Amino acid sequence: MQLIRWGIIGAGIIADKMANAIKLHKNSVLISVASRTKEKAVSFALSHNIESDTYESLLIREDIDVIYIATTHNFHFDNAMLALNAGKHVLIEKPFTVNAIQAKTLIQLAQEKQCFLMEALWTRFLPSIQYLKSILDGGAIGEIKMFDISFCNIAQGKYLPRLLDPNLAGGVTLDMGIYPISFVNFLMGSLPKQTQSICRFSQTGVDEIASYQMQFNNGVIANINTSFNLFTDNRAMIYGQTGYIEFNHFQQGQTFTIHKHDHSHNVIQSDVKTINNHENGFIYQVNEVFEKIQNGELESNIMPLQETLDTMKLMDDIRKQWGLIYPFE
Repeated sequence: MQLIRWGIIGAGIIADKMANAIKLHKNSVLISVASRTKEKAVSFALSHNIESDTYESLLIREDIDVIYIATTHNFHFDNAMLALNAGKHVLIEKPFTVNAIQAKTLIQLAQEKQCFLMEALWTRFLPSIQYLKSILDGGAIGEIKMFDISFCNIAQGKYLPRLLDPNLAGGVTLDMGIYPISFVNFLMGSLPKQTQSICRFSQTGVDEIASYQMQFNNGVIANINTSFNLFTDNRAMIYGQTGYIEFNHFQQGQTFTIHKHDHSHNVIQSDVKTINNHENGFIYQVNEVFEKIQNGELESNIMPLQETLDTMKLMDDIRKQWGLIYPFE
């Protein structure tokens, strides 16, 4: 089996989780990390028993095949451009970029360079989410009619500077809203034909609370509420013709309940389904990158680039509805 050699740009919390996932994968090895701050790179490298580099020295290394971009949203585009121009395969932490123009540019460059490129939307690859899609496609609750999703948290103080900063592409939509949006799109197998949205702005001018209403070509409606400054039940309710599914902590959960009814208000059967995910759910996207590169493929069919681009367009449209433009755009 081929061995995939990884480098990481960014040395924060998300990079740490990814580093641990890479080390768990038998056909992957983490070689080095780079950060804008030398001290952070050195500290990260010591904690993972790897090497540290500058961006420039990391990208010219011949012993690295794939670069994982784990910087803040506003740097994803520039960092990925550097990596692709260096001929490296690239995995970019979600959101892929800040806007669709950036996303399209990266996709075109990856095709020119014949490099693998993927958005690291790790929940997409979880066994529990894959199983949920399979039973919905199989008619577990009949024809799907509606989604009602709440995905909110009260962010810890250490995350707030990034979430609140317009210069870092802050706001809840790019950081958290992408999860339920992607969740619904994946289960539906398409993007919505129409999306309307409202938001509550923070004092810094980014979206603190956002609500999205989406409708698909087959008539299915999705209502999504998300925030980094509210405590709510984080769950997805999926309503169909013959029943509904209740999925608490849907973004990474392992257990959901299928309720069947008699076409009235009577629930006649409830089945609890538990599909175990690995403790470090990032390992599944690590394996996806390995398998695709080993097979000579340039993108993932589970997280395809066209969907990534279309989702960026959707979120561009959402921000346009509010009039939210980042200072660097």
